[in-house]
Amino acid sequence: MDERNNLSFKESRILHVTVSIIIVTFLFSALPEWYTPQFIMNSVVSSILVIIIVVSWRLVELKVRYFSIQSYCLVFSLSFLFAQPLIKYFWQEGNSIWFFLLGIWVAGFIITTLLKENIFQAFSKTFENRFSVAFHIVVFICITAGPMFIIIGTANDYNKNISYGSVLYLMSALLQITLPAFLKHPKAIMSKSI
Repeated sequence: MDERNNLSFKESRILHVTVSIIIVTFLFSALPEWYTPQFIMNSVVSSILVIIIVVSWRLVELKVRYFSIQSYCLVFSLSFLFAQPLIKYFWQEGNSIWFFLLGIWVAGFIITTLLKENIFQAFSKTFENRFSVAFHIVVFICITAGPMFIIIGTANDYNKNISYGSVLYLMSALLQITLPAFLKHPKAIMSKSI
């Protein structure tokens, strides 16, 4: 039986998560250099996420569900911020590839949200269907491609902003893939396992 959400403010971890979101918001608003409009946008998004966490703490009935919503908000903020350095670099350089990267991130968010049931099954029933196998292959490729970007970038003396930005963008994609797993309601999980 799932425990009821009777968490105190201290037990809710709201303060810890809020501080984490604030730190990464400041940090990624300064990469590769400080940009005030970006900080304002990031602050608005971060504030909305913190409000969602606080409202969930007060209204969500199950403790497990509350913590999954809190995790979703934290992971979303990281995914949202990790994608920005590479997009901002190309935008500031006047290179239209920034629009393509932004489009990929938005499309990825929409697609992973629409495929949330398949992604949840890929996590819970590893390698039991084609989607799960394909999902894990894509994740493996993303994980191995990240270090390759750094190695190639360093060896060929490419712009380090592009190398590290590419790694962060890949990490953003990986985090984005995990997001739907947090949307699954505990009651739905229990009903499927019975």
